[in-house]
Amino acid sequence: MYEKARKKMIEAHSGQVRKITGEAYFSHPLNVARILRRAGFSEEVVIAGLLHDAVEDTSMTNKDIRDMFGEKVADLVAAHTENKDLSWEERKAHTIEQVRTSTLEEKALIVADKLDNLSSVRYALSSEGDSVWNYFKRGYDKQKWYNEGIKNNMEYGLNPSETPPFFAEYARLVRWIFKR
Repeated sequence: MYEKARKKMIEAHSGQVRKITGEAYFSHPLNVARILRRAGFSEEVVIAGLLHDAVEDTSMTNKDIRDMFGEKVADLVAAHTENKDLSWEERKAHTIEQVRTSTLEEKALIVADKLDNLSSVRYALSSEGDSVWNYFKRGYDKQKWYNEGIKNNMEYGLNPSETPPFFAEYARLVRWIFKR
């Protein structure tokens, strides 16, 4: 099922590129899935990592995902899909609240996504400096608010023993990028 999802994701994101690096967009969902797989999450969670942006950014629908990959994958993707009718601030506040109150699997999907995004920012900061913030419609201050909100809420309700190691990696990256 993973290979089918990988192929579908690459096809769905065909022609799209990453905002900062300009690389093929499908590299991002592949990285998110890799983070989740390395942390030991189930195949459904890893597949949701592959498809997490499909409903938001391609012609795929949640029904398509449900029909092809099942209820659990579709529910995880739906929980991660932003409502584009809301403002950026409303969408991000919703995600911060969601990472606070969600299941471990939903939290992991959100944090793995944000970890890969911030890894691109870190890379660009090393070569472009603070001009990297020009890639975003909401600059440094709003990105700081959002990422610190995720960091400060991601472990809420979890036992330390169930917290994936990449949560600590994300927290370190947020501190490094936004405390410069």
